[in-house]
Amino acid sequence: MSEGTLRYGRVPFASPHLGEHGVRVTRSYPADSTLMMTSVSYHWHTPPGLPDVILRGHHDDPEVIAAVMEPLDDFARTLRLPPAQ
Repeated sequence: MSEGTLRYGRVPFASPHLGEHGVRVTRSYPADSTLMMTSVSYHWHTPPGLPDVILRGHHDDPEVIAAVMEPLDDFARTLRLPPAQ
């Protein structure tokens, strides 16, 4: 894969439940000669003793991801860790 075929973006992404130190990463890359895949990942590093949180999705049409980015962000902001047992 050439450098020109990979598109990558990384932005800070705060969550009311998981903290200010999240990040959203988008990445588009060729799946084959006819398809372009786009993935979106949300990552949060949580306090010691709790698992880090990662939400990831992908689609074979970058325009679909672009069209639903705002609802994806809204959904990602609702994520919470389950209460400790």
